[in-house]
Formats: sequence, C-alpha cells, structure tokens
Amino acid sequence: MVRFYRFPGPARLLYREAIFRIPGGEHKIYITFDDGPTPVGTGEIIKVLKQNEVAKAVFFCNGSNILKYPEELDKITKDGYSLANHGYLHMDGWKSSRQDYISNCRKGAEITGSLFYRPPYGHITNNQYIDLKKTMRLVFWDLLLHDYNIELSNDYMMLKAEKLIRPGSVIVLHDKGNRSTPELLNRIIDMCRTKGYGFGDLTSDA
Repeated sequence: MVRFYRFPGPARLLYREAIFRIPGGEHKIYITFDDGPTPVGTGEIIKVLKQNEVAKAVFFCNGSNILKYPEELDKITKDGYSLANHGYLHMDGWKSSRQDYISNCRKGAEITGSLFYRPPYGHITNNQYIDLKKTMRLVFWDLLLHDYNIELSNDYMMLKAEKLIRPGSVIVLHDKGNRSTPELLNRIIDMCRTKGYGFGDLTSDA
C-alpha cells in the first residue's frame, strides 16, 4: 500500500486556492488535529500542548461529535485553541453526492462557527470543491503522519517528520484517542523547537 505523507502534487494543482502550507518567511509550523472532539483523546492532546507551552493549534471537528461531547469542546476553546470545520459527519466526498456533501459541510460550519474546512480523508470532487470554495477556506495539509495507523511506530513517523517538515508546514494529527498520538506530538514539538520553529494558527495566518 502506498502512503502519501505530503498531499499529492497533482491534487495541489487541481485545488490551487486551498491551503496546504502557509507561505511566507516566518519560521512556523502549523499543528492541526482531525476527527474530534472525543473523550480522552482531545483532553490528552490539550494536556501535551499545555505542558509544552504550545499556545496555538487548530482542531478540525465533526459537528456531530461537538453535539455529543460538548465538555470536550470546552477544553479546546477555554484554552484558546482554534476550532474549524471537518463536516457534520465524517463524510467521504468521493462516495457522496454533491448535494449531500455540501449540506454536510455547511451543517458542520454552522456548529463550529468556522469557514475553514478540511475535507475528511482529503477526499473531495472537483464539483464539490468549486461550490465550497465560494464561501469556505478549504484546508488540506503539507504533512500527514498517519498516526491513526497502529501498524506504524512513532519512531517511523518521526523519521518521516524530520525528513519532510519545512517552514509553513501544516501538520495533521488526530485527537480520537490513538494511544501513540500524545507521545508522537511530544516528540514533534521537541523536534520543531530544536530546529528553531515556533507554532502558528493557520486560521489567523492564512
């Protein structure tokens, strides 16, 4: 199985107006989290961020999870981290009609209050993209570490991170309770600081 750690180049050309990486001279990395909020997972991630004094990160949340776990949402917002839209349900754009997909995205936007939207799985058709870019800021990533895959060790994912991270990288991790993610996040933060990077919020810098 081929795993893409960077978003594939041809797709970047197709979705030219989407965010993959934050351009500019500032030496920042942009950490983002998908699929929450969830019990345990979200709290563990925020604990790591706070322990490492990382004040900026973006949580791309599913609207259905926000309604299910409002106390987990409070953990994100009370500590000043940013909330963004990951759809109401975790819907695959390649397997969904244009109307259903757009409706799902807009429902997520209403609940999150954010016009920054990351398509689940990174899957979105050209027609869906054309419709949504009129009112939304679509966000993909520069580095996806596959931390949801229990077959991959943190050592392996760190090798990928050390090789591929660069100024302005938008990194995707997940706050859905993966056992390996808090440790991996700790190591990424340490590695970024060793390289002289700070941490930014793409919803304010993009």
